[in-house]
Amino acid sequence: MRQILSLLRRRKPRHFALLDEDGRCRMLLSSTHRPAGAAWIEVQEARLSWIGHELPAESLHAA
Repeated sequence: MRQILSLLRRRKPRHFALLDEDGRCRMLLSSTHRPAGAAWIEVQEARLSWIGHELPAESLHAA
């Protein structure tokens, strides 16, 4: 029964930023799973104002 309930629980979404070759944010994504591709990095939150800019150092998720 505990296993069934764990399947029904929603996972908390994680936030990811897609960086271009210059290190600027091109896209943000909130998902329960890490997106495919090497340029996606996990961040603590997603702010639309970051798009087109370098990410602030404090936004990076500590792994």
